[in-house]
Amino acid sequence: MKHNTAKTANVSTLNTQVKWGLSLCVASALWLSSPAVHGAERLSEQALGIYSQARVINLQTPESEADKLARVDALHEQAKLLSSADNVTKKVTREQVMAKNQKVAATAANQQQRALALQNQVVYYDFSFYAADSRLYDDYDYDGFYQTFSVTFDADINSSSGDIQADVFAELYLSQDGGPWIHYYSTDVFTLNADTSNDDYEVLTTLANGYQTDHYDVLIDLYELGYADPVATISSDESNALYALPLESSDRDLVYVEEVYIETEHSGGALSWLSVGLLAGFARLRQRSINK
Repeated sequence: MKHNTAKTANVSTLNTQVKWGLSLCVASALWLSSPAVHGAERLSEQALGIYSQARVINLQTPESEADKLARVDALHEQAKLLSSADNVTKKVTREQVMAKNQKVAATAANQQQRALALQNQVVYYDFSFYAADSRLYDDYDYDGFYQTFSVTFDADINSSSGDIQADVFAELYLSQDGGPWIHYYSTDVFTLNADTSNDDYEVLTTLANGYQTDHYDVLIDLYELGYADPVATISSDESNALYALPLESSDRDLVYVEEVYIETEHSGGALSWLSVGLLAGFARLRQRSINK
């Protein structure tokens, strides 16, 4: 009887362990698909010699130019801390990021999330980029190449119904002079609301170190949360604002102050002798006129 009880207890313990194991797997999958992973990736992006910050732009309450410049200055100061440390690691290509996202999307949690999304979907919809823009900041050595830049994009949901929402995130890449697309930023998950103009997304970036003085194109991949592949892409092929940005990292944007020494000729002695000679000549003339 005790043996049977012990066996039952062991089976119960095993079932509990299996349940805990399954719960741990689901929790891990949820964590992998959550915005927290993007935060962890952002730390690795800083190790790549990049410092970025992002925000959803509400056009109803626009940011003032003074606040914008203050945010740029703060970002630049944070990037200076990175440039002081030589911690540039291996850069990640677009193909590697896409493979990572496909692996995350294949988890049980993402498959369940995708099934729920399809179940609740009553109309067909797809995604597109309405516009993208860029802006350049901070060129301290005035060589025409900038260490800080921003990329702003407006993504939309296209459908026959105007009240569609979707949770998305974006991956941003740089290509140096036509080279491979190198990942530089993963956004947090944010919500798109149909084709509203109040969900523009801006990424402000300072290249701290490891980026040569050159022209860089920008590419943006948009992902719907729970899906393996990009749902929309925009790059320098579609937008001139993402083409050939003149960039360099801050360790190359240095201002060298040359000390200029001006040698002054001490000609006071010569002037003094000339003055004495003139005074002496004037004195002789005056003396002769008096004698006459």
